[in-house]
Amino acid sequence: MRNSIVLSKLHNGETVFCLKSIYAEPDIVEMMGYMGVEVVWICNEHIAINPEKLKNVVRAGRAGDVDVMVRRAFGNYDDLLHPLEMGAAGLMIPHCKSAEMVREIIQQTKFHPLGKRGMDGVSGDSRFGTIPSEEYMRQANEKTFIMVQIEDVEAIDEIEAIAEIDGVDIIFIGPADLSQSLGVPGDFKNGRIRETIKRTIKACRANGIYCGTSGLDHEYMKGLIAEGVRFITVGSDYGMIKKGIVETLDNCHKLIK
Repeated sequence: MRNSIVLSKLHNGETVFCLKSIYAEPDIVEMMGYMGVEVVWICNEHIAINPEKLKNVVRAGRAGDVDVMVRRAFGNYDDLLHPLEMGAAGLMIPHCKSAEMVREIIQQTKFHPLGKRGMDGVSGDSRFGTIPSEEYMRQANEKTFIMVQIEDVEAIDEIEAIAEIDGVDIIFIGPADLSQSLGVPGDFKNGRIRETIKRTIKACRANGIYCGTSGLDHEYMKGLIAEGVRFITVGSDYGMIKKGIVETLDNCHKLIK
């Protein structure tokens, strides 16, 4: 099984920067890997993705040697299982409101002794059945990461309990939905959100795991890293395409003014 860049860097005390692929196109994901991107976030929460396309996106990540992290809501049993069997390096699960919910997530995404994930063993993550079963289960537990998102006010007091759950690798503070839940929609740098991040950093350090959140701008990210955030989302293919189009058109218009 392929080693996770995210886990390797985190375990070495390094900071991970994550790009989001809104379009979830295999060629873009593979290209990102060749250009040095460490992890690509594919959102299957807000964006519907055909399963066959998702499988090809994950395969493109393996080809380009970039971690593919799939965000998918916790619901049916196979919602989290399928991306893992495709070979996703990690899962991001939104709106984790309680330690009880996170324990169930770990039960469904980790093999014994951490959980009771169902085993097929003939898909992409097992190199299509070429890894012996016991070795496959061990590697799957060690080389895939689980990120749980704190996005609701009721989840804040659960942070310490969530951080203690064996099998959780990253607790991610989602400022957009959390700002709504706190009654300050759009105020992503609100003091209560900053305090939640600091609380999460402390809880993660105490349990040997890692805190993540969104990097809103350069100076803000510098502060996050100094405080101890180790996983930061920093942009998307959509944003870069939009910026490139606007700048190109602006430069063209300047030529005729």
